[in-house]
Amino acid sequence: MDSTNTPKQITVAEAAKLKGVARATVYNAIRDGRIAHQLIAGHIVLERKVVLTWQPIGRVGRPKGIPVSKEVKKRISISRKRRWQLQKSEQKVSRDMKEK
Repeated sequence: MDSTNTPKQITVAEAAKLKGVARATVYNAIRDGRIAHQLIAGHIVLERKVVLTWQPIGRVGRPKGIPVSKEVKKRISISRKRRWQLQKSEQKVSRDMKEK
């Protein structure tokens, strides 16, 4: 430990808390090679300095609270209808196969 009694190495959970992100975000960054890590006794350990310098990628997608436009709703609706029709036809084929 250094002079301020903070550990040089931290866990994924501690890194997530330190950066204010989900653990999954830290694991994704490790998987993508954006954060260097070590495996010690089967546990992922990160250097505190590396975590402090790491900048998580910003939020992807539509921010909470912003409504979806009518155009997007229509596209989603069409997509859901197609998916529902496909599932329905697959169920019918499955029933027909069982009856034979």
